[in-house]
Amino acid sequence: MNPPEKVRRLIPVIAVALLSVALLAPAAKAADVPPLITTAQYKALVGFVEKLDKLSNTPATAAQKAAYEGQLENKHDAAVDKSTALFNRAKRAAQLESERAIRTGVRTIRQTEAGELAALRRDYEARMDTAATNYGKTIGRIEDVFDARNAALARQVSGLRKQKASAEGAVRKAAIQEAIDRRAKRASENRKLQQEEVADLKAGYRREKAAIRGGKQSATRSLQQNDAEAITTLRNRGKRIYNSTVRTRQNQRVNQLYDLESKLNAGRAAIAQMPASS
Repeated sequence: MNPPEKVRRLIPVIAVALLSVALLAPAAKAADVPPLITTAQYKALVGFVEKLDKLSNTPATAAQKAAYEGQLENKHDAAVDKSTALFNRAKRAAQLESERAIRTGVRTIRQTEAGELAALRRDYEARMDTAATNYGKTIGRIEDVFDARNAALARQVSGLRKQKASAEGAVRKAAIQEAIDRRAKRASENRKLQQEEVADLKAGYRREKAAIRGGKQSATRSLQQNDAEAITTLRNRGKRIYNSTVRTRQNQRVNQLYDLESKLNAGRAAIAQMPASS
C-alpha cells in the first residue's frame, strides 16, 4: 500500500472517532443541568399543593381562598419559569458543547491533513529523486557503452592506418582504406544511435516526471476532498445531535408543564373543596 492510500484510509477512522465525541459530549453537558423536581421552585409548589390538600376540609373565607389561589399561581408560575430557564440552560450547554466538539474535530482533521500532505510531498519528492537518479545512471551506461564501442573502432582505425602506411601496392592500400571507411561509418552510426537512445530516454524521463507530478496532484486533491467530506459529515452530524438533544429537552419540558398544570389544578380543586367560612 502506498502512502496516498494509507492517508486516505485514515480520514474515515478519524471522522468516526470525532463523531463519537460529538455524540456523547452534548448529552454529557446537558446532564449537568439539574432536573426540575430537584429545584426549590418545584418543591415549593408541591409542598403548597400538599398543604392545600390537607386544608381541603378546613373552612376558609373568600379572602383566604383568594390568597391561597394567588400563592398557588405564583408558585406555579415560578416553577414554570424555572422549567423554562433549565430548558434554555440545557439548550445552550448542548449548543456550546456541540460547537466545541465540531471545532475540535475540524482542527484535528486539519492537523492530520497537514501531516499527511507533508508525508505525501516527501513520498513524491523521493519518487522524483529516484527517477532522476535512474535517469542519470542510464545516461551514464549509454555513454559508457558507446564510448567503449567508438574507442574500439578508433583503435582499429589507428592500426589500419599504420598498416596502410606500410602497405605496398595500390590495391592493398585501397582495401585497407575501405576497412577504415567502414569503421568510420560505424562510428558515425554509433553516434547517431547514441543520440536517438538518449532522446528516447529523455522523453521517457519527461513522461515519468509528468506522471509523478500528476499522481501527486491527484493524491493531494483526493486527500483534501476526503478531509472536506469528513468535516462536512462532522458538522452535519453535530447539528443532528444538537437538534436531537433539543427535541429531547423539549419533550421533557412539555411533560414538566403538564405536571405543573396538573398540580395547579389539584391545588385549585383543594381550594374549591374548602367549606365556606363566615
